[in-house]
Amino acid sequence: RSPGDYDAARCEACGSECSEEDDMPMGPCEESASIGLGTGIFACVVPLIFACCWKRRRKARQMLVASPSEVQRAMAVVKKNWSQTSTNAEGAGSTSYFLQVEFQAKHSDGSAYAVVAEIVVFSDTYTKASDTKQLEVLYPMNHERDFRAVQDLETEASRTSTGQKVGLGIIACFGVIALVVCIAAMMGTECYWGFALFVLMLPGGALLGYFVIDPVLNAMKKHMGQITVTPCAAPVAATLGSAAAASA
Repeated sequence: RSPGDYDAARCEACGSECSEEDDMPMGPCEESASIGLGTGIFACVVPLIFACCWKRRRKARQMLVASPSEVQRAMAVVKKNWSQTSTNAEGAGSTSYFLQVEFQAKHSDGSAYAVVAEIVVFSDTYTKASDTKQLEVLYPMNHERDFRAVQDLETEASRTSTGQKVGLGIIACFGVIALVVCIAAMMGTECYWGFALFVLMLPGGALLGYFVIDPVLNAMKKHMGQITVTPCAAPVAATLGSAAAASA
């Protein structure tokens, strides 16, 4: 209770509801850092989503324009198609579209492999493939397990949908509010630690979306389907050529 420096004569015993921490208020830099960290975590969602979407569009465009030595095309046969609708606790539902396809993939050494897969596709791809019973696919040379539907790639490579733009706009508005709160805290506490943490969180969110979120989403999408790859019988010409070389 001393008005100035510590004076043992003015001390009073604390009750059970009083603790040592109650007499130690948060410092201005600690307060600024906590506000900057909280607002930064919230605001970094914007670069996280943007980086993830940008990487997916970039990969789709690269696959579509890649040379035949890097990416192969094949026409798959649609054996089965179905959809699944899931509902969350709030009653909102989301539908996933599945196709069972078969196609033959060729390797750089001339060998062929039969691919049977159950994949998740976009609704437009699902509708077209269900009608035509065919699906054009792309796969990296010698990596047929990483194949993608051409129409899905064209959708990803195109402009962001209206729904995604609206969602990013709403998140961006909240990000601006978080920035204003961080600046106000910096001015009120006269400490720049919070603003520094806020700024560092933005590229951190972009790196997280580019290097972590996108691979995780791809792994989850693959996990939802099944892919079986089996070697095809060697062509007759190749077999005769191998036999002639062995006899020589």
